[in-house]
Amino acid sequence: WAEARGGQGEALLIALSAAVDKIIAHFSAARNLVQKAQLGDSRLSPDVGYLLLHTLCPALYALVEDGLKPFQKDVITGQRKNSPWSVVEASVKTDRLALGGGGGGKGVLHPFSTVRVL
Repeated sequence: WAEARGGQGEALLIALSAAVDKIIAHFSAARNLVQKAQLGDSRLSPDVGYLLLHTLCPALYALVEDGLKPFQKDVITGQRKNSPWSVVEASVKTDRLALGGGGGGKGVLHPFSTVRVL
């Protein structure tokens, strides 16, 4: 994929890898699970929030946006514009259905229960 996209694809992967490396480095200071939990709590460690919001999220957004088709088929309108946010919405709906929600509000969405790459 990166080769097919030329320098742009490689740059997207490098940005994502750099963001992940920064987050790993942040947690590497922990000596036990309690310290890891504390480092993951943005109230106790604001650096983790910054790393997620300013490095990982933009890198993931750019990667997902780059791979999206401009439009997707829609039953009502024929087609609608695609966006990275529509991928997130579709992922959440899929997780709720998988958890037995069936769209009726009975499902419980557990954060970080599954990670899916679309």
